[in-house]
Amino acid sequence: MKKIVSFALVLALLMTIPMFASAAISGDPVMTFDGPVMITNAGQGPGGKMGRLLFSRAGTLVEEQDFFYVDVPYAADVTAREYSAIFVVIGSTDKGLGATGITIDEEIARVNEVMAAAKEANVPVVAVMLEKDKRSDVATNSNERCIDAVCPSASWMVVIKDVNTDGRYDAFKTANGTPLTILDNSMDFIELAKQI
Repeated sequence: MKKIVSFALVLALLMTIPMFASAAISGDPVMTFDGPVMITNAGQGPGGKMGRLLFSRAGTLVEEQDFFYVDVPYAADVTAREYSAIFVVIGSTDKGLGATGITIDEEIARVNEVMAAAKEANVPVVAVMLEKDKRSDVATNSNERCIDAVCPSASWMVVIKDVNTDGRYDAFKTANGTPLTILDNSMDFIELAKQI
Protein backbone atom coordinates (compact mmCIF):
# COMPACT_ATOMS: atom_id res chain seq x y z
CA MET A 1 0.00 0.00 0.00
CA LYS A 2 2.85 2.37 0.87
CA LYS A 3 4.42 1.70 -2.55
CA ILE A 4 1.15 2.55 -4.32
CA VAL A 5 0.77 5.81 -2.35
CA SER A 6 4.42 6.73 -3.00
CA PHE A 7 4.04 5.99 -6.71
CA ALA A 8 0.86 8.09 -6.85
CA LEU A 9 2.62 11.02 -5.15
CA VAL A 10 5.60 10.83 -7.52
CA LEU A 11 3.26 10.62 -10.51
CA ALA A 12 1.28 13.64 -9.28
CA LEU A 13 4.51 15.59 -8.81
CA LEU A 14 5.77 14.72 -12.29
CA MET A 15 2.49 15.83 -13.82
CA THR A 16 2.93 19.32 -12.34
CA ILE A 17 6.46 19.86 -13.72
CA PRO A 18 5.39 20.91 -17.25
CA MET A 19 2.92 23.34 -15.75
CA PHE A 20 5.65 25.08 -13.74
CA ALA A 21 8.11 24.95 -16.64
CA SER A 22 5.69 26.61 -19.04
CA ALA A 23 4.78 29.30 -16.53
CA ALA A 24 8.28 30.83 -16.87
CA ILE A 25 7.44 32.21 -20.34
CA SER A 26 4.03 33.82 -20.83
CA GLY A 27 2.26 36.33 -23.02
CA ASP A 28 2.53 36.17 -26.78
CA PRO A 29 4.10 33.08 -28.41
CA VAL A 30 7.85 32.85 -28.90
CA MET A 31 8.87 33.86 -32.42
CA THR A 32 11.23 31.70 -34.45
CA PHE A 33 13.90 32.75 -36.95
CA ASP A 34 15.45 30.81 -39.82
CA GLY A 35 18.91 32.34 -39.94
CA PRO A 36 21.53 33.80 -37.62
CA VAL A 37 20.63 36.69 -35.35
CA MET A 38 22.59 39.64 -34.03
CA ILE A 39 22.68 40.40 -30.32
CA THR A 40 23.55 43.93 -29.26
CA ASN A 41 22.58 46.58 -26.74
CA ALA A 42 20.97 49.97 -26.45
CA GLY A 43 22.38 52.15 -23.69
CA GLN A 44 25.81 50.58 -23.22
CA GLY A 45 24.67 48.61 -20.17
CA PRO A 46 25.69 44.99 -19.51
CA GLY A 47 22.45 43.56 -20.95
CA GLY A 48 23.88 42.81 -24.40
CA LYS A 49 26.67 40.72 -22.90
CA MET A 50 24.10 39.00 -20.67
CA GLY A 51 22.00 38.14 -23.72
CA ARG A 52 25.09 36.74 -25.43
CA LEU A 53 25.89 34.58 -22.40
CA LEU A 54 22.32 33.28 -22.09
CA PHE A 55 22.18 32.42 -25.81
CA SER A 56 25.42 30.47 -25.34
CA ARG A 57 24.08 28.65 -22.29
CA ALA A 58 21.10 27.43 -24.30
CA GLY A 59 23.49 24.77 -25.61
CA THR A 60 21.78 24.61 -28.98
CA LEU A 61 23.15 27.83 -30.49
CA VAL A 62 26.72 28.39 -31.67
CA GLU A 63 28.24 31.86 -31.54
CA GLU A 64 29.60 33.12 -34.88
CA GLN A 65 27.21 30.68 -36.58
CA ASP A 66 23.70 30.92 -35.09
CA PHE A 67 24.20 34.28 -33.39
CA PHE A 68 26.68 37.11 -33.55
CA TYR A 69 27.39 39.57 -30.76
CA VAL A 70 28.09 43.11 -31.97
CA ASP A 71 28.95 45.38 -29.07
CA VAL A 72 28.42 48.75 -30.77
CA PRO A 73 26.78 48.31 -34.18
CA TYR A 74 26.11 51.02 -36.70
CA ALA A 75 23.90 51.03 -39.80
CA ALA A 76 26.47 49.16 -41.92
CA ASP A 77 26.56 46.30 -39.39
CA VAL A 78 22.86 45.59 -39.92
CA THR A 79 23.51 44.29 -43.43
CA ALA A 80 27.05 42.97 -42.85
CA ARG A 81 25.45 39.50 -42.62
CA GLU A 82 22.05 38.15 -43.58
CA TYR A 83 20.54 38.45 -40.11
CA SER A 84 17.06 37.06 -39.62
CA ALA A 85 16.60 39.34 -36.58
CA ILE A 86 18.42 41.77 -34.31
CA PHE A 87 18.02 41.35 -30.55
CA VAL A 88 18.54 44.73 -28.90
CA VAL A 89 18.98 44.33 -25.15
CA ILE A 90 17.97 47.60 -23.48
CA GLY A 91 19.73 48.96 -20.44
CA SER A 92 21.83 52.04 -19.84
CA THR A 93 24.46 52.77 -17.22
CA ASP A 94 26.67 55.78 -16.65
CA LYS A 95 29.61 53.39 -16.26
CA GLY A 96 28.94 51.81 -19.65
CA LEU A 97 28.53 55.15 -21.37
CA GLY A 98 31.68 56.44 -19.66
CA ALA A 99 33.70 53.39 -20.71
CA THR A 100 32.81 53.96 -24.36
CA GLY A 101 33.36 57.71 -24.05
CA ILE A 102 29.99 58.69 -25.48
CA THR A 103 27.02 60.63 -24.16
CA ILE A 104 23.48 59.31 -23.98
CA ASP A 105 22.59 61.68 -26.85
CA GLU A 106 25.26 60.06 -29.03
CA GLU A 107 24.08 56.60 -27.98
CA ILE A 108 20.45 57.38 -28.87
CA ALA A 109 21.58 58.73 -32.25
CA ARG A 110 23.47 55.46 -32.87
CA VAL A 111 20.48 53.33 -31.82
CA ASN A 112 18.18 55.38 -34.07
CA GLU A 113 20.59 54.76 -36.95
CA VAL A 114 20.54 51.00 -36.35
CA MET A 115 16.74 50.95 -36.04
CA ALA A 116 16.35 52.89 -39.32
CA ALA A 117 18.78 50.56 -41.11
CA ALA A 118 16.93 47.49 -39.81
CA LYS A 119 13.63 48.90 -41.04
CA GLU A 120 15.07 49.68 -44.46
CA ALA A 121 16.59 46.19 -44.73
CA ASN A 122 13.38 44.58 -43.45
CA VAL A 123 15.20 42.92 -40.54
CA PRO A 124 12.92 42.50 -37.50
CA VAL A 125 14.13 43.99 -34.23
CA VAL A 126 13.44 42.23 -30.94
CA ALA A 127 13.43 44.60 -27.96
CA VAL A 128 14.72 42.76 -24.88
CA MET A 129 14.88 43.86 -21.23
CA LEU A 130 16.63 41.36 -18.94
CA GLU A 131 17.63 43.53 -16.00
CA LYS A 132 15.45 44.62 -13.12
CA ASP A 133 13.75 47.95 -13.56
CA LYS A 134 16.29 50.74 -13.34
CA ARG A 135 13.95 53.47 -14.50
CA SER A 136 13.46 56.44 -12.25
CA ASP A 137 10.72 59.03 -11.92
CA VAL A 138 12.73 61.34 -14.18
CA ALA A 139 11.03 61.14 -17.56
CA THR A 140 14.22 61.80 -19.54
CA ASN A 141 16.46 59.22 -17.84
CA SER A 142 18.71 57.16 -20.10
CA ASN A 143 16.77 53.88 -19.80
CA GLU A 144 13.50 55.56 -20.78
CA ARG A 145 15.21 57.13 -23.77
CA CYS A 146 16.58 53.77 -24.90
CA ILE A 147 13.16 52.14 -24.49
CA ASP A 148 11.60 54.93 -26.56
CA ALA A 149 14.26 54.52 -29.25
CA VAL A 150 13.71 50.77 -29.67
CA CYS A 151 10.22 49.64 -28.67
CA PRO A 152 7.98 51.70 -31.00
CA SER A 153 9.61 50.08 -34.05
CA ALA A 154 10.24 46.62 -32.59
CA SER A 155 8.64 43.54 -34.13
CA TRP A 156 8.59 41.72 -30.78
CA MET A 157 9.26 42.60 -27.14
CA VAL A 158 10.71 40.18 -24.59
CA VAL A 159 10.93 41.47 -21.03
CA ILE A 160 11.19 40.10 -17.51
CA LYS A 161 8.02 40.68 -15.51
CA ASP A 162 9.75 43.00 -13.01
CA VAL A 163 10.17 45.71 -15.67
CA ASN A 164 6.52 45.74 -16.70
CA THR A 165 4.94 46.37 -13.30
CA ASP A 166 3.78 49.81 -14.48
CA GLY A 167 2.44 48.46 -17.78
CA ARG A 168 5.09 50.30 -19.79
CA TYR A 169 5.46 47.50 -22.33
CA ASP A 170 1.74 46.71 -22.33
CA ALA A 171 1.24 50.28 -23.54
CA PHE A 172 3.56 49.69 -26.50
CA LYS A 173 1.68 46.50 -27.31
CA THR A 174 -1.65 48.32 -27.22
CA ALA A 175 -0.41 51.30 -29.25
CA ASN A 176 1.56 49.39 -31.89
CA GLY A 177 0.21 45.83 -31.80
CA THR A 178 3.70 44.57 -30.95
CA PRO A 179 3.76 41.02 -29.53
CA LEU A 180 4.94 40.94 -25.90
CA THR A 181 6.46 37.89 -24.23
CA ILE A 182 7.07 37.97 -20.47
CA LEU A 183 9.80 36.02 -18.69
CA ASP A 184 9.63 35.29 -14.97
CA ASN A 185 13.34 36.12 -14.71
CA SER A 186 16.37 36.64 -16.93
CA MET A 187 17.43 32.97 -16.72
CA ASP A 188 14.25 32.04 -18.61
CA PHE A 189 15.86 33.68 -21.64
CA ILE A 190 17.88 30.45 -21.98
CA GLU A 191 14.70 28.45 -22.63
CA LEU A 192 13.42 31.17 -24.95
CA ALA A 193 16.69 31.00 -26.93
CA LYS A 194 16.20 27.24 -27.38
CA GLN A 195 12.70 27.83 -28.77
CA ILE A 196 13.85 30.60 -31.09
